[in-house]
Amino acid sequence: MELKQHYQIEIFDVSTSGEGIGRVEGVVTFVPGLIPGDVATVEITEVKKNLAKGKIVSIDNPSADRCEAPCPYFEKCGGCTLQNMSYEAQLRLKDKQLKDKLDRIYGGEAPEIEPIIGMDDPWHYRNKGVFSVYAGKAIVNKDGSVRNAERPRVGFFDGKGRNIVEAKECLIQSGPAMAAAEALREYIKQTGFTIYDEKTKKGRLRQMIVRSGFESREVMVVLVVNGKKVPKPELLADLMFSAIDTLNDEVEARYNETGVPEEWYELKSLIINHNSNRNLGEISTATEVIYGAPVIKDWAAGLEFEISALSFYQVNPVQMDKLYATVLEFADLKGDETVFDLYCGVGTIGLYCASKAKYVWGIESVKSAVIDANRNAVINGLVNIQFINGKAEEKIFELEEKEIIPDLVIMDPPRAGCKPELLEAVLKASPEKIVYVSCDAGTLTRDLKILAGEDSVYKINRIRQVDQFCHSTHTETVVLLTKK
Repeated sequence: MELKQHYQIEIFDVSTSGEGIGRVEGVVTFVPGLIPGDVATVEITEVKKNLAKGKIVSIDNPSADRCEAPCPYFEKCGGCTLQNMSYEAQLRLKDKQLKDKLDRIYGGEAPEIEPIIGMDDPWHYRNKGVFSVYAGKAIVNKDGSVRNAERPRVGFFDGKGRNIVEAKECLIQSGPAMAAAEALREYIKQTGFTIYDEKTKKGRLRQMIVRSGFESREVMVVLVVNGKKVPKPELLADLMFSAIDTLNDEVEARYNETGVPEEWYELKSLIINHNSNRNLGEISTATEVIYGAPVIKDWAAGLEFEISALSFYQVNPVQMDKLYATVLEFADLKGDETVFDLYCGVGTIGLYCASKAKYVWGIESVKSAVIDANRNAVINGLVNIQFINGKAEEKIFELEEKEIIPDLVIMDPPRAGCKPELLEAVLKASPEKIVYVSCDAGTLTRDLKILAGEDSVYKINRIRQVDQFCHSTHTETVVLLTKK
C-alpha cells in the first residue's frame, strides 16, 4: 500500500469518530464519509504499522442504507457523523457495535441485547448547546492587548477537532441555542470582544453554553470568559433578549399558519463563568449572574428540576424519559429497598426511583450538583432521598459504617467510565442488583469485564440501549447485573 495510490474498499463498520472502516490489502483502513455497505475508490492519505487512512475518490456502489445528509455543514462539522445513513440503519449499527464489543469480552457468547429504543423525530433534540468561538490568528499589540485578525466564528469543532465551523443552523440543536449564537456574533462585532487563543493564552471569550427547558421553555445563556468582566453587559443582555423575541415571532407565525399552540421562550438567566484555566474545555465554579436567576426549571418524567450552569442534565429530554423508565424497569423495585445512586448529578435517576424505593442515597463529587439535587428533592416533596457530596468509593464505606447497606446500586458515570476503586467498592458492598447506565460502549464493556467477569458473583441479566444522541455514534446503554 502506498500513499496517494487508489484502491477499492468495502466498508463493514464505522469508528466512534464516524469514519467508515474497511480493509485494503488486508490492512484496516479508515475513510471519513463512508458507511457500512459502501463500495468506494479511495486515495490513501496515511499509512501506519497496523492501519491506514484514506479519502473518497468515488463511491462506486453506495450502501442501501445511504441517504443524503440534510445538514449543509455535514461534511465539515464533526457533530453528526451518521447523518448520511438512514435512521433505522443507525439504530441497527449501534446494536451491532455493542454486541461486537461484548462478544470480544465473552468470547462470542455475549448476553442478548434487547432492541434499541429510538426517537420518533430524531431532530432538534438537544437541550444544551456548547458553542466554540474562534478568531483566527490573534495579533498581540505592543501594549499586550490582543485583537482579532479575522472575523470571529461561532460554531462547532470540525471532525478533526482543530477548526471551528461557522454554523448558522443546526438540525439537532434547539431554536434558542442557535438564536443565542447569532446574538453572540453581533455582540462580538459591536464590542470587539477578544477571543481566547489556545496558543498565545491571550484573549477573553472562550465559549458559550445555552440550556433550554423543553417543557418550561426557559433559557439560560452562559458565557465562559477568561477574566472577570465583559464589555457592555447591558448590550449583551439586549441582544440575547432580541434574539429570543425574534424566535418567538417565528413561534407566533407557525401558530398563525398551523393553528397548533406552542409556548413562547423566555430568557431567564444570563451568566458569566469566570475561567482562567488553560484547558479550553473546562469551565470553573466561579459564576456571576448578570441577569435573572442562577437556575432554570424544567419538567421530565413527572418531576420538576432546577438546572444550574454547572449541572449535569441529560441533553435529550424526550429520550431521558425512556432511559429512566428502562432503569426503573430493570431495577424492579418493590418498595423496601435501599438504593445507592452513584454519579447522581442533579439527582434525576435517584428522584425517579424514590417513589418506588424505601430510601435513596445519591452520591456526587460536584458540590454544586449536590446542592441542586437536594433542592430538587425538596421541590418534588420527596423525603426518602438524600444527596451527599464526595467520592463515591469513599462514601459507600462511610454509609456501610453506619449500617446503611444497598440492595440496589445504580451507576451513571461520565464517558470515562468508573474508577477501579469504585468498582471494587461496589463489589464489596454486594448489592442484590446493579444497574449500570453508560454513554460509552467501550468503557462500559471494560467495566463489565470486572463487574461480571468469570470470577465475579454477578452476571449480566438484561441489556438495552436508548438512542440519546441521534445521528452520532454514541448512545446510552442500561445493563442489569444480578447475582449468579
